[in-house]
Amino acid sequence: MLSNGTGQLHLTTTVKGWLIPGRNPFGLYFYMEDVDAWAKEFRDEILGKGPEEKPWGTYEFAMSDPDETLVRVGCPNRLRKVRMIEGV
Repeated sequence: MLSNGTGQLHLTTTVKGWLIPGRNPFGLYFYMEDVDAWAKEFRDEILGKGPEEKPWGTYEFAMSDPDETLVRVGCPNRLRKVRMIEGV
């Protein structure tokens, strides 16, 4: 279950035999303003490095659910930079 205190997403396992291990085609993307806070909350589940700026223009990190569904949490770099300038 993913939760930020105001909302929750429940991720469950699939029916046995439905997915080929390592080949789950599904993914989720959560646009969140405070990516660093989410990364801190889920630091033990993060795949690879923590949040980082990606070439496609987002600041994000990735994790996986029990069925290897890719879950990314991020925001566009431009919004993050505006918040940093405004001191929000």
